[in-house]
Amino acid sequence: MFWQIIAANKRKTVLLILLMGAILAALGFFVGEAIAQWSVYSAFEMAREAEQIEPAYQVGMIGLGVAFIIWLVLLLVSLFGSDQLFLSMAGAREITREMYPQLYNVVEEMKIAGSLPKIPKIYIVDDPAPNAFALGKSPEKSMVCVTAGLLAMCNRDELQGVVAHEIGHILNRDVLYLTVAATMLGAITFIADAFWRTLRYAPAGRYRSSRSGKGGVAALLIMFIALFLLILSPILSRILYFSISRRREYLADATSARLTRYPEGLASALEKIMQAPAKLSTAPAATAPFYIVNPYKQDLSGGMFATHPPLEQRITILRSMTMGAGFADYVKAYWTITHTHKPLIPAADLQLGEKVEVRQPSSAGTAVTPSAAVKKAGDIIRAMNNFAFINCACGMKLKVPPEFTKREINCPRCNRLHKMPASDQNTIAATLAASAALSQPEGNEPSQEVPAGMTKPSQPQVEKRNPGAWQNFVCQLCGNAIQISPAFGLKEVKCSKCNQRIVFE
Repeated sequence: MFWQIIAANKRKTVLLILLMGAILAALGFFVGEAIAQWSVYSAFEMAREAEQIEPAYQVGMIGLGVAFIIWLVLLLVSLFGSDQLFLSMAGAREITREMYPQLYNVVEEMKIAGSLPKIPKIYIVDDPAPNAFALGKSPEKSMVCVTAGLLAMCNRDELQGVVAHEIGHILNRDVLYLTVAATMLGAITFIADAFWRTLRYAPAGRYRSSRSGKGGVAALLIMFIALFLLILSPILSRILYFSISRRREYLADATSARLTRYPEGLASALEKIMQAPAKLSTAPAATAPFYIVNPYKQDLSGGMFATHPPLEQRITILRSMTMGAGFADYVKAYWTITHTHKPLIPAADLQLGEKVEVRQPSSAGTAVTPSAAVKKAGDIIRAMNNFAFINCACGMKLKVPPEFTKREINCPRCNRLHKMPASDQNTIAATLAASAALSQPEGNEPSQEVPAGMTKPSQPQVEKRNPGAWQNFVCQLCGNAIQISPAFGLKEVKCSKCNQRIVFE
């Protein structure tokens, strides 16, 4: 853990709040003065003339007050309500251990490896594009979110690398800093946009005669300062906001390699994300730095406005870690690939890192083609949205939306009548297990694992066959429902879930 970086992030968060507050204050004051000089409403101008009060200072203070209120409200939102707002915008849904034990176990493993005090809440985002992000102001209140596309595409090693990367952001307190920065950027952009709309649609009032001479020059100067701040503030704030995540991505990659002891896992996942054709549709532009890869793929070539380091460079650094998976190994690879010796990790934190050997890859998971991944991601999204799945004996897989209210449905291929199953956590768990690449063994073969609490019998299951009729029975080992058509003529069949042999008499 990078203790100096964590302490620096906490200090920078406070400084960022004060800096953005000062920018908002100046922006609000000069915008208010500019509105006064522009004289938006003639009725207000006549009231000023009757009272013989110079309006610019008063309206400037009003603008300052409005900016302060906006800053305070958005700061409170960023500290106490931004997580739920972000999850709502992303379309994320929380899952439990019962719904997806494989993913839950991966997050739990990385939580133990990273010494988090509490396991993060786990969310799945309804989007076929592979990506992930983390939320939470502290390790005690954190969340890890992965998209359906990532689950459909990544095996266990790759998913471990992605989850460990996000836990690295949580450990380093990056999420709090990014959340505050995003909120302050939103406030500055909001004030600038509101003023531009005011100038665009509001008619100019008439100037007072007392504004001639020095008063007219002062009015023009105020207008110039306001316009300068309106143009420059959002640009500088956006540059600052987009640049703060670049070094953090390197540090999170280093943390992932250290926690998993397998840098190739994250490298392979990043490569799959880079090559995926789908673009994340649920991510607003202002939230791009939160994701492991820019949802709009703007980080592939770097640049001033890039939210992340070049993706190919990150992959190359990870794959250059052949001698170890520790922080020192990552720094050496970083220096070699980037041709620089800039301090990435403070020397004091770097000395705390022990030698970490690279482990061998696990055998959990299988390669998935892009077209198959999109199809599997669609099934995961439908399952999370309470679709009912029916496997017909003719080979057709029916995916029925929750709006369908009838109790029975006919297969469109063979016209066989099916009863509508109830959509519950067990249905979602079964669909996730069948659709996610994490759950599939190598070679696309049926899983040989026996559910907890069961032992694989030495003898095959025996069932009585009724020739010429449809027949339904349940696997005694795993409880999987099996249906046999009248045309089935073999003497035995294997359960598609546990591979148990079932022999017919």
